[in-house]
Amino acid sequence: MAGTTLPAILLDLVTASANAVTGIQAYQGKKIWNETDSVENEVRALTAEEQGRAWFWIGSRQSQAYPWQPFTVTIKGLLLLRLDRDVGSVMDKAYDKIEELANKLENATTFSAVPAVPFGGTWENVEDGSPEDNVMQVSFTFTYRVGPECDT
Repeated sequence: MAGTTLPAILLDLVTASANAVTGIQAYQGKKIWNETDSVENEVRALTAEEQGRAWFWIGSRQSQAYPWQPFTVTIKGLLLLRLDRDVGSVMDKAYDKIEELANKLENATTFSAVPAVPFGGTWENVEDGSPEDNVMQVSFTFTYRVGPECDT
Protein backbone atom coordinates (compact mmCIF):
# COMPACT_ATOMS: atom_id res chain seq x y z
CA MET A 1 0.00 0.00 0.00
CA ALA A 2 1.40 3.36 -0.99
CA GLY A 3 1.76 6.06 1.62
CA THR A 4 -0.04 9.39 1.31
CA THR A 5 1.86 11.53 3.83
CA LEU A 6 5.45 12.64 3.23
CA PRO A 7 6.95 10.34 5.88
CA ALA A 8 5.05 7.33 4.50
CA ILE A 9 6.00 8.17 0.91
CA LEU A 10 9.60 8.52 2.03
CA LEU A 11 9.42 5.07 3.66
CA ASP A 12 8.09 3.66 0.37
CA LEU A 13 11.07 5.16 -1.47
CA VAL A 14 13.57 3.83 1.09
CA THR A 15 12.11 0.33 0.81
CA ALA A 16 12.13 0.47 -3.00
CA SER A 17 15.74 1.70 -2.97
CA ALA A 18 16.78 -1.15 -0.69
CA ASN A 19 15.02 -3.67 -2.92
CA ALA A 20 17.09 -2.32 -5.84
CA VAL A 21 20.25 -3.68 -4.18
CA THR A 22 21.01 -7.11 -5.64
CA GLY A 23 20.49 -9.86 -3.10
CA ILE A 24 18.56 -7.76 -0.56
CA GLN A 25 14.86 -8.21 0.07
CA ALA A 26 13.43 -5.26 2.00
CA TYR A 27 10.22 -4.95 3.98
CA GLN A 28 8.40 -2.09 5.68
CA GLY A 29 7.80 -2.17 9.39
CA LYS A 30 8.74 -4.70 11.96
CA LYS A 31 7.67 -8.22 11.08
CA ILE A 32 6.18 -10.16 13.96
CA TRP A 33 7.55 -13.68 13.97
CA ASN A 34 5.94 -16.72 15.55
CA GLU A 35 7.76 -18.14 18.55
CA THR A 36 8.84 -21.12 16.47
CA ASP A 37 10.15 -18.98 13.60
CA SER A 38 13.73 -17.76 13.42
CA VAL A 39 14.72 -14.92 11.14
CA GLU A 40 18.37 -15.86 11.58
CA ASN A 41 17.67 -19.37 10.28
CA GLU A 42 15.84 -17.88 7.30
CA VAL A 43 18.88 -15.72 6.50
CA ARG A 44 21.28 -18.66 7.02
CA ALA A 45 19.26 -20.63 4.45
CA LEU A 46 19.83 -18.03 1.69
CA THR A 47 21.85 -19.26 -1.24
CA ALA A 48 24.58 -16.63 -1.65
CA GLU A 49 26.75 -14.98 1.00
CA GLU A 50 25.84 -11.43 0.04
CA GLN A 51 22.09 -11.95 0.32
CA GLY A 52 20.05 -10.67 3.20
CA ARG A 53 16.79 -9.30 4.52
CA ALA A 54 16.14 -5.71 5.56
CA TRP A 55 13.35 -4.01 7.47
CA PHE A 56 12.69 -0.26 7.52
CA TRP A 57 10.29 1.82 9.59
CA ILE A 58 9.69 5.46 10.48
CA GLY A 59 11.72 6.17 13.60
CA SER A 60 10.65 9.75 14.21
CA ARG A 61 9.29 12.93 12.68
CA GLN A 62 10.64 16.27 13.91
CA SER A 63 8.73 19.43 13.05
CA GLN A 64 10.38 22.83 12.91
CA ALA A 65 9.60 26.08 14.71
CA TYR A 66 8.01 27.79 11.69
CA PRO A 67 5.57 26.33 9.16
CA TRP A 68 7.69 27.36 6.17
CA GLN A 69 10.65 25.34 7.41
CA PRO A 70 11.07 21.72 6.31
CA PHE A 71 10.76 19.05 8.94
CA THR A 72 12.91 15.95 9.33
CA VAL A 73 11.99 12.30 9.22
CA THR A 74 14.24 9.59 10.60
CA ILE A 75 14.04 6.17 8.99
CA LYS A 76 15.44 3.25 10.95
CA GLY A 77 16.31 -0.14 9.61
CA LEU A 78 17.79 -3.53 10.32
CA LEU A 79 19.74 -5.58 7.80
CA LEU A 80 20.61 -9.25 8.28
CA LEU A 81 23.27 -10.62 5.94
CA ARG A 82 24.24 -14.24 5.45
CA LEU A 83 27.95 -14.86 5.85
CA ASP A 84 29.68 -17.83 4.25
CA ARG A 85 32.32 -19.36 6.52
CA ASP A 86 34.22 -20.93 3.64
CA VAL A 87 35.07 -17.64 1.92
CA GLY A 88 38.10 -15.68 3.11
CA SER A 89 36.77 -12.31 1.91
CA VAL A 90 33.36 -12.71 3.54
CA MET A 91 33.62 -9.54 5.63
CA ASP A 92 34.83 -7.50 2.66
CA LYS A 93 31.80 -8.63 0.67
CA ALA A 94 29.47 -7.95 3.61
CA TYR A 95 30.81 -4.41 4.08
CA ASP A 96 30.56 -3.78 0.33
CA LYS A 97 26.89 -4.83 0.43
CA ILE A 98 26.24 -2.60 3.47
CA GLU A 99 27.89 0.37 1.74
CA GLU A 100 25.93 -0.29 -1.45
CA LEU A 101 22.69 -0.18 0.53
CA ALA A 102 23.77 2.96 2.44
CA ASN A 103 24.67 4.71 -0.82
CA LYS A 104 21.21 3.94 -2.22
CA LEU A 105 19.61 5.48 0.87
CA GLU A 106 21.82 8.58 0.62
CA ASN A 107 21.25 9.26 -3.09
CA ALA A 108 19.49 12.63 -3.24
CA THR A 109 18.07 12.10 -6.74
CA THR A 110 16.04 9.12 -5.50
CA PHE A 111 14.13 11.33 -3.08
CA SER A 112 13.87 14.58 -5.09
CA ALA A 113 10.25 13.91 -6.17
CA VAL A 114 8.97 13.81 -2.56
CA PRO A 115 10.69 16.42 -1.98
CA ALA A 116 13.25 15.09 0.46
CA VAL A 117 16.96 15.54 0.92
CA PRO A 118 19.16 13.02 2.74
CA PHE A 119 20.46 14.80 5.83
CA GLY A 120 22.82 12.15 7.15
CA GLY A 121 22.92 8.47 7.83
CA THR A 122 24.71 5.95 9.98
CA TRP A 123 25.01 2.22 10.12
CA GLU A 124 26.53 0.08 12.81
CA ASN A 125 27.12 -3.58 13.46
CA VAL A 126 24.75 -4.90 16.12
CA GLU A 127 26.80 -6.47 18.92
CA ASP A 128 24.71 -9.60 19.43
CA GLY A 129 25.03 -10.57 15.76
CA SER A 130 28.52 -11.97 15.40
CA PRO A 131 30.13 -13.33 12.23
CA GLU A 132 30.59 -16.69 13.95
CA ASP A 133 26.89 -17.52 13.67
CA ASN A 134 26.82 -16.87 9.90
CA VAL A 135 24.49 -13.87 10.27
CA MET A 136 25.61 -10.26 10.48
CA GLN A 137 23.12 -7.74 11.87
CA VAL A 138 23.46 -4.08 10.94
CA SER A 139 21.24 -1.24 12.12
CA PHE A 140 20.60 1.84 9.96
CA THR A 141 19.49 5.35 10.89
CA PHE A 142 18.90 7.84 8.08
CA THR A 143 17.51 11.35 8.45
CA TYR A 144 15.80 13.25 5.63
CA ARG A 145 14.65 16.85 5.40
CA VAL A 146 11.17 16.81 3.88
CA GLY A 147 8.58 19.37 3.08
CA PRO A 148 7.50 21.82 0.39
CA GLU A 149 10.32 24.30 1.11
CA CYS A 150 13.05 21.69 1.17
CA ASP A 151 16.16 22.54 -0.86
CA THR A 152 16.51 19.86 -3.52
